[in-house]
Amino acid sequence: MGDSHYDTLGVAENATPEMIKKAYVSLVKEFHPDRAGENEEKHQEYNERLLEIMAAYEVLGNLETKAAYDAERADVPVVSTQPRGKKMSGMPIKSGDIETDYPISMTIAAYGKGKIPMKVAGEKVVIKVYPGVRRYRIANKGVPVEGKPRGDLYVNLKVIPEENWEIDDATNNLICYLQIPPKIAEQGGMVPLTLLLNKTIKITVPAGVKTGDRFAPPEGKGLGILSPKKKGNIIIDVEVAKKKGLFGLFG
Repeated sequence: MGDSHYDTLGVAENATPEMIKKAYVSLVKEFHPDRAGENEEKHQEYNERLLEIMAAYEVLGNLETKAAYDAERADVPVVSTQPRGKKMSGMPIKSGDIETDYPISMTIAAYGKGKIPMKVAGEKVVIKVYPGVRRYRIANKGVPVEGKPRGDLYVNLKVIPEENWEIDDATNNLICYLQIPPKIAEQGGMVPLTLLLNKTIKITVPAGVKTGDRFAPPEGKGLGILSPKKKGNIIIDVEVAKKKGLFGLFG
């Protein structure tokens, strides 16, 4: 990776928002930890690259933060050998404590099934993930300090983007951006929806929905973030498919 967020995403400084997003989506797919297989070193490498990519897009994917970043770069030369915005894995936040980031799939973030094995400061740590919980404290897994109790480990989970899905942290809802056939959008009906768990259900679309509308299908109740405090629902963000061709086919 290079010295700037532009280098990280492999785009020019005058790249359009569409070009930046396209590069980001492509890199997320390329360095998704699932593609690393069982190779621990490759898995760690992909995790670190993915955190850099996500941090870069967090800045460049927003016009306001991108403008501030560009202004800062114009006034202050970039001399760091690390990409800006990257949190170094295992950097102490205070004496004895360590804070680090770790990427997880949206499925694990939503449903909390499974454990995450990771290596921090040369030591293996296993974290049991709970739905909706993004920050964990693991006692006595920080840096040993002479004459004091060993510090703690703090892990911040960073959700890997998923195409057509988004998490609403305020409500624990899962937002799905779904294309609806014009006839069903007009008259109402049933359409298939593949969940993050790769299970397909049929949901009810109310009549008269338009592009940009949102609705909560009854079949998606309780299928959002499975937090023990508050279970979320699935919310559909509508895009009505455009008709094309002489026969009104849609794509």
